[in-house]
Amino acid sequence: MIKALVLDDEAIIAADITYQLNSREGWNAEAETNVDKARARILAERFDVLFLDIEMPGCDGMTFAGELNETSPDLHVIFSTAYPQHAAQAFRLSALDYIVKPLSRGVLAEACERVEKKKRSPIFETDAPKFVIKSFGRTDLVPMSDVVVARAERNYVALMCGEKEYLHRSTISEMEKDLGAVGCIRCHRSYIVKKAMVQSLLRKNGVLSHLKLVSGEEVPVGANYRSQVQAALVDTQ
Repeated sequence: MIKALVLDDEAIIAADITYQLNSREGWNAEAETNVDKARARILAERFDVLFLDIEMPGCDGMTFAGELNETSPDLHVIFSTAYPQHAAQAFRLSALDYIVKPLSRGVLAEACERVEKKKRSPIFETDAPKFVIKSFGRTDLVPMSDVVVARAERNYVALMCGEKEYLHRSTISEMEKDLGAVGCIRCHRSYIVKKAMVQSLLRKNGVLSHLKLVSGEEVPVGANYRSQVQAALVDTQ
């Protein structure tokens, strides 16, 4: 059984999400509209996942999520919000997912599937594939799933993970298979992007030219990659 708490200051929305979750086999969801009550319940009870609104009266959902990272590190957070511009910050807080309201059944179902996958694989976090990035005086272990954009830089690949950037001595072609296994796609001879972070497909003179990410960044699409990008992204949106 997956136990979920839905926190949204709009009671109708909280009730609707809770109803949809409870309609899914193996889920038990409850709703709260008050942050202080939700905080107390999370500390006193065991929840597997929190569906968290971002902008609520008297509370910043991002700040609350940061607090939960310290007090309840095993709680998975899924942001449910009407404001897509906060996605990059959400993933820096290790959010499991970021879904934009109004929520369709399909979008909510995909979020639930992510939680179910985590539930089935308790070692997922510790055994998640990582890049070992060595630099002067330090070694960073970067989960492949954290990479939003990979960009070729001569003999290196720059890995953008939210606000952090790492230089990995490799080639973009060598990394394509690894990143493809965690939801990324090659869109250009110099770029790989995380599909879940693509907000729009941009066209110039009717031809697909760039991908706009939820962060606002635009990534080029090469002519040799247009067909596969179009198929991968349009089919999943």
